[in-house]
Amino acid sequence: MIQRIQSIYLLFTMISMYLIAFKVPVYSSNEELFMAIDDTKIFVLTIIVMLFSLIGFFLFKKLKLQMKLIRLAVLVKMVIVVRLFMVYYEFGVSLNSNCIFLILFALISLIMAYIRVKKDYDLIRSVDRIR
Repeated sequence: MIQRIQSIYLLFTMISMYLIAFKVPVYSSNEELFMAIDDTKIFVLTIIVMLFSLIGFFLFKKLKLQMKLIRLAVLVKMVIVVRLFMVYYEFGVSLNSNCIFLILFALISLIMAYIRVKKDYDLIRSVDRIR
């Protein structure tokens, strides 16, 4: 499980989502910092991405399901980005650069995990064809 590089990528995603959800302020307005817990939609979406990554982490033997979960996590991650920019344009708040970095880091980690899972799946399919 942990020997596979996609497990490491999913672990990076889980850690960055945890930091966004509980530790790093998402945006600030008038010298007041807002965490993800303060915005219910962003908080729920980050928890969903964290759960999809956790479930995908333990489904290392079911590659098709793991790929579907990673795709769903990328989709929810995009919804988080859209929600952040909606808040930015609607309320005129400033987004925290650490939060933006963690979001991009998690998105890149998810994409890299998907690429590696797909490579494993293609390898297994090609070996099954040879037999």
